[in-house]
Amino acid sequence: MEYESLNTLTDYLGVTEKRFRELIDSAGDIFHYAETATRGNDYWQVSQPEFRLIFAIAAAMKAEKIAETGVGPGTTSTAFLEAMEPFDGRLYSFDLGRKYGNSDEKPVGFVVPVNLRGRWTLTLGNSRETLEPGLEKYGPFDIFMHDSEHTYDHVTFELNAAMKHMKERFIIVVDNYNWTKAPEDFASSNGLRLIHPIDDMCLIFRE
Repeated sequence: MEYESLNTLTDYLGVTEKRFRELIDSAGDIFHYAETATRGNDYWQVSQPEFRLIFAIAAAMKAEKIAETGVGPGTTSTAFLEAMEPFDGRLYSFDLGRKYGNSDEKPVGFVVPVNLRGRWTLTLGNSRETLEPGLEKYGPFDIFMHDSEHTYDHVTFELNAAMKHMKERFIIVVDNYNWTKAPEDFASSNGLRLIHPIDDMCLIFRE
């Protein structure tokens, strides 16, 4: 797995590239757990390189609070919660509560291990209605991840909502970022840096 712009990211996070790659490597066991839990089914979950990347980011930041939209089976939720365990960090997730991909009717977040759920708050409903009140209640956040509806208007809405509740030092993660120009326009209009480290995932943060 070769990640692009890794030195830019590690400089921002304040860790060496060697240490960051160690964190990427350490995500292997939890990824294989999540992969086994989905039993090879396609729930539109993130790829292994993306999973390892977000795990490493959360661990390197020593994130205490993360918000995400679009939970699906809970693979990204599992990555974040596992990465934050040493810091007792909490994850706040927002999801419509509908089935994903070729799933049967398994509940949202079924992959998340029982031992991690005590630090997880899941809110079901349309993020147009739930996201802003939730961010206001639980923020500010170290990391926000968008992985819900990927239309220009919806991505723009979620990123603008999140921006109001981020810490001074933050990272915004967007999966399927190249489905629309919304992430690029958001970064440009807010004077933020956007990098594309792997697959179709981008990261947005302060210059």
